[in-house]
Amino acid sequence: MSFPIGLYTLRVSPVAGYGGLYATGNGVDETVTVAPHSPPFGERQVWNIQTVLGKPGAYTITLQTSGSTFGGHWFPKDARLIPEVPIITSEKSYEWYIAYKDTPSVPNTITIQAQTDIGAGLYATANDKDEVVVISVPVVPDAEAPYWQFEPVIKHGDL
Repeated sequence: MSFPIGLYTLRVSPVAGYGGLYATGNGVDETVTVAPHSPPFGERQVWNIQTVLGKPGAYTITLQTSGSTFGGHWFPKDARLIPEVPIITSEKSYEWYIAYKDTPSVPNTITIQAQTDIGAGLYATANDKDEVVVISVPVVPDAEAPYWQFEPVIKHGDL
């Protein structure tokens, strides 16, 4: 089943209940971080997820902004897709592979994976500096990929 396009908040997991940290845009060419879902961060935590035409499972993740401001796409810093290098928001787009993850007791979870040719999966998560980065997860049984809890955002007037 493909992921539906739209506007979402993305809470880094594992976490259950209230609170947590959400993917937060900080301007074009700046590192995507995680922060609480509260002012002044809330308006920088809405992500527009769109399909990449002709590539099943591939999506772009773009900061939703109002007016003429462009928030930027998730993109590997310095175009280097290696573990622990931060993800930035860029004018360049990048393809991410989003898949549902069955996580008991945590609804609405997905993995966000970068395209790679190595023998491991590169998955988006947060590091201990509250930066969104990719980490390497071996492609072996029982390897635990990091995941995100998503929540659709309903804009005023959509009801």
